[in-house]
Amino acid sequence: MAETLYRSERLEVRRVAAGDGRCQVITFDSYHEPTGTDRPGFGEAFFRAEAITAIHVMSHGNNWFQYVEIQELLNILRCECAGAERLLTYGSSMGGYAALRFAAAVGAHAALALSPQYSLDPRKVPFETRWASDRRRIRFLKAVDGAPIQPVPQMIIAYDDALDADRFHTELLMADAPMTAIALPHAGHPVGGFLNDIRLLRPLVLTVLDGRFDPARFRHAAHARRTRSAHWLAHLADRQPPWRNACAIALARRAVELAPDHPVLHDMLARRLAAAGQYVEAIAVHHRAIAIEPIVDYLWGLSKTLFAAGDVAGALEIAQRMQTLAPCGAGYHAWAARLRGVQGDLPGQLADLRRALRYDRANRGYRWQLLRLNWRWWSARLRGRA
Repeated sequence: MAETLYRSERLEVRRVAAGDGRCQVITFDSYHEPTGTDRPGFGEAFFRAEAITAIHVMSHGNNWFQYVEIQELLNILRCECAGAERLLTYGSSMGGYAALRFAAAVGAHAALALSPQYSLDPRKVPFETRWASDRRRIRFLKAVDGAPIQPVPQMIIAYDDALDADRFHTELLMADAPMTAIALPHAGHPVGGFLNDIRLLRPLVLTVLDGRFDPARFRHAAHARRTRSAHWLAHLADRQPPWRNACAIALARRAVELAPDHPVLHDMLARRLAAAGQYVEAIAVHHRAIAIEPIVDYLWGLSKTLFAAGDVAGALEIAQRMQTLAPCGAGYHAWAARLRGVQGDLPGQLADLRRALRYDRANRGYRWQLLRLNWRWWSARLRGRA
């Protein structure tokens, strides 16, 4: 049974005890939609099956752990794990950021981060263009994000060095503290899916946990097995230039054949088909991805493909589902506003754009669009009165 160690409005910490407790893991939440903490912790089923006690730090929202109560939480974790002979912090992407940044504070012996960020603060990482609305929204705290990362005896990063942003983050991380970086070209962001495909995720976690990790041996195995990975094939497909679209589609089809139950692979295939103008098949493949896992990202892909195919009404219907599933997603409201604009629905466009601005107040593009649309609306009213 899970034991709650800490709970606030924005954070929840659950311990799932297993085994003798000599080796323990603290995991940190990855980016998630919808918001909330009603889901398993990162790697919970894996650690339970391996008889390893794991403490899962769950975040209500995607704020990269920029919370004033984080120091209180870390102090609790340090006390709760003081008896562990070996303590690992572990996370992916947003969780990888926390696994490295908080490792010393909780007394960890090792930290393992899959595709982590150095920071999301635009002043520190101007090259980062992902999570744009989050970057504008988050108030980065000096107590959390301000100081250099403090080292622990072993710090491991696994990342896709073919992604410029992930490579730049890794360079900044390694400038702060001694770390071992495992470059995995075309593994994607995050690299966990690739490592799981080639059956190296489990040994990576377990050998870092017990102190037996061999970087050279791991790199060799990852390189030798890479072509067996559906995720590797799909990411390789995704990075093909437009003039190699036929090659990209062939790679993406092969990826889906290798792992037909993975929705992200169907989504990648659908996007390449849409880029080639093969809209009928692309829409069918989008629906297969959504049938496996009806998350907002896959719905957005379908909506964009429907729009490209000329079905604006269908694209808007999907956009409205996105708005319901993720009401705090500014980009989804802005997309719906764009579709309503194409339909000539000015009041609806205004309403959606106001929602977008409510959740991304620092977005100058939304402000300018709203100003321009308000001018059109008032001009139309004045003309109607004349």
